Amino acid sequence: MTGLVTQIGALLAAGAMAAGGLLGAGSGRSAPRTAVVVDAAIARDGRALVDPRLRSLDADVRLPRTQSEATTDVRYFAAAGYDRVIVAGLRSTAAVHDAGTSAVTASGLEGALAAAR
Repeated sequence: MTGLVTQIGALLAAGAMAAGGLLGAGSGRSAPRTAVVVDAAIARDGRALVDPRLRSLDADVRLPRTQSEATTDVRYFAAAGYDRVIVAGLRSTAAVHDAGTSAVTASGLEGALAAAR
């Protein structure tokens, strides 16, 4: 019984998200959506886990730790219709090929920051 309730709940949640997406599609938003996927290993600043410059970007930022995470992030942003996906780092760059999509490839963190601005 619990499995049936869970499946019905998931189906209702998916339907609500799809309806919300359809309603938001005509919102007239003109600002391009940008995503930045940077390998976690190069996104650090000293002891800080995330370089503060990444936090200040007007973009959705993901810092994958593994190849699988990087591929998932790149696929998600491509499927979500982001106008620009910027990748930096060996894993994130390889993820573009694995995902079968296109992205702007930046050289390191500095390149990703410059491309996102």
